[in-house]
Amino acid sequence: MHPVSAKLHSRRGGLTRAAAILLVLIAIMLVVVAIPAWRAYKYRADRLGCMAALKTVRDSLLIEYLGNFEEMSTDDARETLLVTMPGREEYCPAHGNVYLIPDEYGTYIPICGLHGPDAKQRTRLNASYALQELKEALKQARDDEVEWPETLTIVLNGKELECVQTEEETGFKRGTTLTSGYKGIVAFYGYAGTGAWQDVDAEAGEICYFSFADEDHCATWRLGEGWTGDSYAE
Repeated sequence: MHPVSAKLHSRRGGLTRAAAILLVLIAIMLVVVAIPAWRAYKYRADRLGCMAALKTVRDSLLIEYLGNFEEMSTDDARETLLVTMPGREEYCPAHGNVYLIPDEYGTYIPICGLHGPDAKQRTRLNASYALQELKEALKQARDDEVEWPETLTIVLNGKELECVQTEEETGFKRGTTLTSGYKGIVAFYGYAGTGAWQDVDAEAGEICYFSFADEDHCATWRLGEGWTGDSYAE
């Protein structure tokens, strides 16, 4: 009886382990399937929330304009929103930057850096904002006695973005999805008097080159030349 009993227990134990492993594998598969679905759902929810918030922003600015029939400066527009939408430091639920774009009527159209409908426009707006923030970060670094920082960190659309010094142009032609070796959003900058910018007509240490790329498009800024890149192409 003892050998038979041992065999039955062994078989039962093997079946139990196999069932446990199968349950673990099923759980992993469910997680793998659920994560993309959850991300897609969250993106749709954030986008809808952003659209609703920006409609309120747009309506608030339009009402203010119709009440005065005077063109507003960007500062005036933001002051109006502080009054009409109090307590709202952010309008996009996903922390997207909201840019105010002048329209033909003397008021502004709010565009979200994450959910705006035009991908090229988003890239242009985010790149321009990132360059502005980069210059501020450089100024702060030098106030902290860091003369030639090799990296500078800014916040874009609610997330930290590390900008990296480069000695030559990056050569981006399109977004990172179609550029080998890169992922997500990347940014690079060059100093006058260094690398490929030794002879640039600018004070040494001044940012004279900025290359920005997100998943879809790229934008490049050069001192004295302005912006180029596929986000500026028709």
